[in-house]
Amino acid sequence: MSDLPDESREPREIAELAELVRRETGSDLPAGRLGVLRDTAERRRRALGLADLEAYVAALAAGSLPGEWQRLATRLTIKESSFFRVPQQWERIRTKVLPELLHARAANRRLRCWSAACAAGEEPGTLALLLADAPALAGWDWSILATDLDVEALAEAGRGLYGERAIAGVPPPLRETWFRRRGSLWELDPRLRARIAYRPLNLARPPWLLPEEAFDLVLLRNVLIYFRPELQRLVVERVADRLAPEGWLFLGGSETLWRVQERLVAVDLGDCFAYRHEGAAPAAPRARGPARTARAANTAKARPADGPDRRPAAAPSPAPAALPVPGPHPPASAREQLAAAVRHLEADRLREAERETEAALALDPADPEAHVLAGLLCDLGGRADGAVAALRAALYLEPGLAQARLFLAGCLRRLGETAHAERQFREVVATLERGGGRRLPLLDGRLLPDLGETLRRARAALQSP
Repeated sequence: MSDLPDESREPREIAELAELVRRETGSDLPAGRLGVLRDTAERRRRALGLADLEAYVAALAAGSLPGEWQRLATRLTIKESSFFRVPQQWERIRTKVLPELLHARAANRRLRCWSAACAAGEEPGTLALLLADAPALAGWDWSILATDLDVEALAEAGRGLYGERAIAGVPPPLRETWFRRRGSLWELDPRLRARIAYRPLNLARPPWLLPEEAFDLVLLRNVLIYFRPELQRLVVERVADRLAPEGWLFLGGSETLWRVQERLVAVDLGDCFAYRHEGAAPAAPRARGPARTARAANTAKARPADGPDRRPAAAPSPAPAALPVPGPHPPASAREQLAAAVRHLEADRLREAERETEAALALDPADPEAHVLAGLLCDLGGRADGAVAALRAALYLEPGLAQARLFLAGCLRRLGETAHAERQFREVVATLERGGGRRLPLLDGRLLPDLGETLRRARAALQSP
């Protein structure tokens, strides 16, 4: 039996629906997500009383189901997120970005920010916490626009209620000041929520009707990874139009604008990158290769918090490119760099393995095997939370990776999340017992157990107390 998914097993209507989803929302669903799309479409067509999938897809295509695109998008989106996700970015916003913006906006004491894919509100909530905690912003007119395609997530964000996991990364002083216990949940202070305007917006369908002409800070994190190159270019062009001359743009940790556009330049902030208009950035050479990225945890929209980036310190580089290409040699492909990372890891050269993995993800952030390797490296570095995020990213891209799911279950168990871990172990067993499971060519039998051993370990884990 082949280990590769057979897309021909999916009904023709699902391929048509996947194309409709791409055209309507910009999200390019990988093959591994087609089963999720099929199950979701089946539930929606039954709820609407339609005869079959063909009728459902035809009605969507004809535009005869008002509001259905938003309902479908809601069910295809993974909304799990957390406050202070990718903490190194927030630290640089606090220590570098805000001081510069305070200086640039001292005359009018006005600051406008945009969280472009805010999901349930953790990202704009984090930014509001930072701005409210900045003494120099006292008395300033600052606000945050929070947009998302998912109207249900926006409604949830407006309520401002979050579970313990979502606020785990909030520093205790900020939690005590700005959150109040509401049963099993925590409520973000209404005074902060009043500074945030939540609005529906489909980034894949410009022109965008936004209340501001320009924004001083734009957060476009973990969005571009799901768009095809032509839509990436369109979205970035429109964002650049809305970015103030002195403004800052932050992407997700595994995203880059290399080969996407030329208007904005990468600014190396030490342990992460941001983008600015060329005249606003310090005089640094334009990157000629992929910008160095934070560790691969955040590839999917609305995933759990990334662990702190604890890469060994590297010598300062005059350009933002992490891996400049020497001489006339062509750049390595993502798979070549990933293979090199595996060789380094097998030889216990962790620093080199991390560098090659980051470069591979910069070139191909939708490669699930690269995210699995990033998870292995996080786990070896003692960052189980970062490993969980990277593995969930891999499983979003390819749900049939039983070896990655086994590894995820082990990380969750070590973090004390026994119920979540047990569900993952059971999913491994169910997948492999029905003959499923896709192999990881570079890792299978080397850094991860083969499928037979994966099944044995999952069964043993379920039997152990």
